[in-house]
Amino acid sequence: MQYLFLKESEQRSLCVTKNRFDKKGKMALLWRPKIAIGHRLGIGVRIGLTILMAWLSWLGPGPLIRLENTFLDSQFKLRGTRSVGQEVVLVVIDERSLQELGRWPWSRDKQAQLVSEIGMGGAKVVGLDLIYAEAETGEILRDVRKIISTTQSTGTLPVASQQILERMLEVADADRQFANSLRAAHNVVLAFPLIVPETRLAQQDVLQKADPLQVIKKSEFMLVRQASNREALQPYRATAALPPLAPFVDEAVGLGHVYTLPDPDGVTRHEYVALRYGDAYYPSFALEIARSYLGVPRERMSLVLEEGVHFDDVVIPIDQRARMLINYAGPERSFPYVSATDVIHKRVPPEIFKGKAVLVGGTALGTYDQKATPLSANFPGVEKNATVVENIVHRQFLRRSVWWSGPLEISLVLLFGLTLTYALQNLRALPGTVITGTAFLGYLATSEYLFISQGTSIPVITPLLTIALVFIASTISSFIAKEKQAKDVRAMFSSYVSPRIVEELMSSPSKATLGGQRKELTMLFADLTGFTSFSEKRPAEEVVAQLNEYLGAMTDIVFRWNGTLDKFVGDEIVVFWGAPMDQPDHAELAIKCALHMQKRLGELQAKWRAEGKTQLDNGIGINTGVAVVGNIGAEGKKMDYTVIGDQVNLAARFQGLTRRFGCSIVVTESTAERIKGLIEVEDCGDNRGRLGHVRLRKLGAVKVRGREKIVGAYTVEALRLGEASQVEDTTESPAIESAEESSQAA
Repeated sequence: MQYLFLKESEQRSLCVTKNRFDKKGKMALLWRPKIAIGHRLGIGVRIGLTILMAWLSWLGPGPLIRLENTFLDSQFKLRGTRSVGQEVVLVVIDERSLQELGRWPWSRDKQAQLVSEIGMGGAKVVGLDLIYAEAETGEILRDVRKIISTTQSTGTLPVASQQILERMLEVADADRQFANSLRAAHNVVLAFPLIVPETRLAQQDVLQKADPLQVIKKSEFMLVRQASNREALQPYRATAALPPLAPFVDEAVGLGHVYTLPDPDGVTRHEYVALRYGDAYYPSFALEIARSYLGVPRERMSLVLEEGVHFDDVVIPIDQRARMLINYAGPERSFPYVSATDVIHKRVPPEIFKGKAVLVGGTALGTYDQKATPLSANFPGVEKNATVVENIVHRQFLRRSVWWSGPLEISLVLLFGLTLTYALQNLRALPGTVITGTAFLGYLATSEYLFISQGTSIPVITPLLTIALVFIASTISSFIAKEKQAKDVRAMFSSYVSPRIVEELMSSPSKATLGGQRKELTMLFADLTGFTSFSEKRPAEEVVAQLNEYLGAMTDIVFRWNGTLDKFVGDEIVVFWGAPMDQPDHAELAIKCALHMQKRLGELQAKWRAEGKTQLDNGIGINTGVAVVGNIGAEGKKMDYTVIGDQVNLAARFQGLTRRFGCSIVVTESTAERIKGLIEVEDCGDNRGRLGHVRLRKLGAVKVRGREKIVGAYTVEALRLGEASQVEDTTESPAIESAEESSQAA
């Protein structure tokens, strides 16, 4: 192996060249301002997203509200069912009741019997979730009334017959029987619909003509306070009512509206505890039942708009639309169910109703209004009302007032967004992910804890979206910065090391650590002959220029044949195949590369001859064997991806034998054995897996210093196009001893 020795003047010249290289090397610093700009831009994007989410929190657009409602449903499901106590019982008109008592609607004499049986059982309050807006008039009742009217006007009917007809009229008048049952029970709350138009324009148009019905005035809120005069904060307004018949209203202890409006996704989450009709506000059916059950006089119940409904020590939280968030206990049948037919036929003990709030309603198909709730898609309306009664009686309220949740939501968005923006700016991917995940899951757990233990529903979607968006923006900006950095690194180092190594290290950073692995490789050493003498006789600039031209041409060929360029040692080139990527055909690639290098050197020699420059020649040594390959050096300071081992030394020494044998290419027998089969392969088009138009000739045996075993030496020569490949595997030359020592032998 030859060294490159230069004169002092030549060294100064090379220092100039090195300084130029150092300036180019300093290009590694050029991407730092770009990274800094990208870093600041990423921070700006994250802050912008935080401000955007805070603004959306204030506006409350429909999609975010729907997401918040969906998350509220998931909180119900995660919490599961809860106990509802024994205060509320449902008497249901189910399928068995219809089978035994006939199709719905039943005559009111049967309903009167049902009310009487419940009343005799000692119910504290009875709520009839049924509509009684029309009188019941049968054919018998009409005939009897007609006979009585006719005989009274003519006076032809005897008094005894008149009394009989009146008794028949009393029996046939189901409405009178029903009113009597209400009077006897003296604890019945009736339901009535209030009609709310869909648009505000229609609402205002009808309100100008609205005349509240005097029949329902008995149920209005007597005390109403209003926090502000803003129209947007008023409860919904009704434009019409379908009250029960006046005789029924007179005998009932209370009336309540049954208006329900599901959320845009079809799920019923709110109870409209108060609706405005005319100049008065009317309570809901469930609220009126709860008030009666708790024994609170109507004059002690007040409606405070935007705050809640107050009576005694109970405060029912409501939003700006006078809606209460329903705290569902579970799916349908969470309350005790009693079949109406069992009550009428006295098949249940009367004491089951004692001291209870009893709600009567339909559950059979076609007899009830079906609701979708967070825990059920088939929830009877009467059980929804029972749930509201239970919420009020047990103080099981969910609190989500917009006046504190709005500022809270914005504060949480700003807190999470700005904190994560600051925390993530200098963190690596794993710690950043851990911090973000902790914030995300921690807030989720906190919201569920407050929901279950405190009955408080805090804003969830916008804070979580803020956390997610800030993290995604941070990840994307970091990825873009890393991509830019990788691109600059690739552009800088691809000129000096194999692009294959660069790509491998970019995709597998673990390969950039100290250590290595044993692999079968093919190593190639190429060294110029007579370069020391040439460099001493020529100016340094000319030496470097011609050397760079040669090395550049050879490097292109190495990369063309997918070689890993290990290093330049003066005028020597060290290349290997089989790492970092697995290359089963590494011996074939090395031979083809060597032949190509010889061909390209011939072209360079013709060019140099025409230019009057010195002709340079080289010798190539190739060996195949197991060597250690990996990143060798001081971690964090200087590392080289290189090969070491005895097989590497052998390749270097065989390069030195090129001058001994007078051949341009000398390969070891291990390499020769791997390519013999390729020479004998027939032409296959693209010549992959084949060496065409070459001669593999054995040169002799070599006694390598430090080795006991003699190593066979071969040469590979290119033949003219059309000549058949040959293998000459015999020689009578005696074994020679290799005295060459590679200055770079590892």
